[in-house]
Amino acid sequence: MTGSEFWLQVVVAFFCMLGFIVSLILFAANKNKSFASSILGSILFCLSYVLFGYLLYISGEFLRLPHFFRTPAFFSLCIAPLTYIYVRSSLEQILHFKKRDILFFIPAVLYTAQFIPFYMLSADEKIPFISMAMENKSFGAREPEGLLPQGVGFVFRMVYSLSLIIYTYITLIQWKSSTKRAILTIGDNKEIFRWYVYFTIVLSSTFFILIVSFLFQVTHFLDQYRVSTLTLTLSIFFICFYLLLKPDILYGLKSWLPIHPIPFVVNPNETSPVTDEVVVKNRQSLTHVQIVDYKQLIEVHFINNRPFLKQRYAIKDLANEMGIPSYLLSAFINQEYGINFSEFINDIRVSYLIDLVKQNPDYLSKYTLEVLGEMGGFNSRTAFILAVKRKTGKPPSEVFGKS
Repeated sequence: MTGSEFWLQVVVAFFCMLGFIVSLILFAANKNKSFASSILGSILFCLSYVLFGYLLYISGEFLRLPHFFRTPAFFSLCIAPLTYIYVRSSLEQILHFKKRDILFFIPAVLYTAQFIPFYMLSADEKIPFISMAMENKSFGAREPEGLLPQGVGFVFRMVYSLSLIIYTYITLIQWKSSTKRAILTIGDNKEIFRWYVYFTIVLSSTFFILIVSFLFQVTHFLDQYRVSTLTLTLSIFFICFYLLLKPDILYGLKSWLPIHPIPFVVNPNETSPVTDEVVVKNRQSLTHVQIVDYKQLIEVHFINNRPFLKQRYAIKDLANEMGIPSYLLSAFINQEYGINFSEFINDIRVSYLIDLVKQNPDYLSKYTLEVLGEMGGFNSRTAFILAVKRKTGKPPSEVFGKS
């Protein structure tokens, strides 16, 4: 192994692991179950697993781990449909899978099923196929161990994936040309929309380069498998780097939320407690003005009832109190405030405590930080300190004048 090959494998392994870690973070840290974040995490996981397959190929480790051979097939065919669903759901603010979305994954299932006879072989029986694929790259691309005619599988994967990517471009163009584009003038929506465009361009470039690299031998030094490996590596790098620089893109577009259908309060300016019975009707979408009224309704609930003072107050508690699905509240808070529910509640608690000590200065001498935190609904000193630092940029000792 040359020095360049060694460092190529090190770089690829690093970004492969980075992709897996970030995808798991998107799943594990997604406490409010944001649909778009889950889909993005799935895309990143699929890219990372396909890259893992290329890493095993260029390093020759498939000979030691033969049962992993051809397992990336399913994940490679899931990338394009997940990309389309991610962009579509983000633009249209769809908060769950549509029933017909399952159709997008049938090709991946059928394509993977054709390898079942190969998957059932023993390790010793798989090694000859793997050895031939590593010695003769065109042999590997033809996929002779599958049930499809040789060479058809690769063409099918690329045509299907590029078709969905093109459909994703069409979705972006149609949305940009519709009346919905007016919301791009609100907040950071233009930047978020730009992310969807960049994201689609990067993944479409990946598929295009994969096609070119398999159809043509690029150079003697950089064969098609190395080109494919580097392309996937750069895609994962782009997604992770962009998320690091602009994490707010995970919350989606703000101030516009199509719902199918949701409860809508007829009189959101009602001053009586929100726990009173409210009259609702079904609507297919919420306008910007209605969103503002809806936000006021939630804020009135907090002012009148102060539910945030309860320790371990969760989004399901707010959903039960207002009679609104938790997934809707989660999406609403993500989009309107640009933070998740936990941050939203903790910010309100900190603001409440700051106002409380201003109105009652003697509280500073009477109560410790732990007690003040408990009065605001925090269940620990650490949670209180972190929330104050996040909202104010200062430690509680400066904000409240206590140690």
